[in-house]
Amino acid sequence: MAKLTTAEFIEAIKELSVLELNDLVKACEEEFGVSAA
Repeated sequence: MAKLTTAEFIEAIKELSVLELNDLVKACEEEFGVSAA
């Protein structure tokens, strides 16, 4: 998998809907065992 630069990652996030962003946060919480609360 190609590694994204920080700028590329931010640009990709800007394209997400609120629901997609919420799903991304939940997936990151599960993947890394953390809470964004």
